[in-house]
Amino acid sequence: MPPSSKFAGVDFSDLPVEQLTSALAISGQGFRCLRGEFVTYWRQGRIQREVDARISQCWILRCEDSLAGYITLLADKLEVDQSLLLDEGVQYRSFPGIKIGLLAVDRRAKGAGRRLVEWAVEYVAAEVSPTVGVRFMTVDALYDPDTTPPYDASGFYEKFGFQFADPNEPLPPSVPYRTMYLDLKPLIDLLSIQDIEPTTD
Repeated sequence: MPPSSKFAGVDFSDLPVEQLTSALAISGQGFRCLRGEFVTYWRQGRIQREVDARISQCWILRCEDSLAGYITLLADKLEVDQSLLLDEGVQYRSFPGIKIGLLAVDRRAKGAGRRLVEWAVEYVAAEVSPTVGVRFMTVDALYDPDTTPPYDASGFYEKFGFQFADPNEPLPPSVPYRTMYLDLKPLIDLLSIQDIEPTTD
């Protein structure tokens, strides 16, 4: 089978997202990410070390034993210049959040990135928010001005409703990323309604 067709025909929306554990041995051999550093992080064990140290957790998509993508989540604090929740009587400008630390997918695995982000958003809204005060998800969307054209991951996250923490930030940014956030409350509210709605047979 030609390398370009490794994930041909795979519907990643149907594949389970699995949590990375020490027992889940996926070498990452043949993993081809657009950003080579994300391949290195996996192969050199950085992701597993951070999981073992309990500073992040990681979930993966795989096709048999082939890694299609991974996402890491960790605690974060969203800091903004405006009071986002002023209409709700909350004047804070910093909020607890869950951060997408790393998102990496094989460039041949079409739809894997969308599947991982959609899964993570629903997981945090459904499983984390009811237990711990979490209103927002955050991500530092990579911005690399040294490529032509500049590599800017923010457009991908905008498709899911993420907004810029500083919409007036000049480009290129002073750091190699643009901080973005997603308000989870609409989804949290929707899930709460679904939980209390009676079901009919």
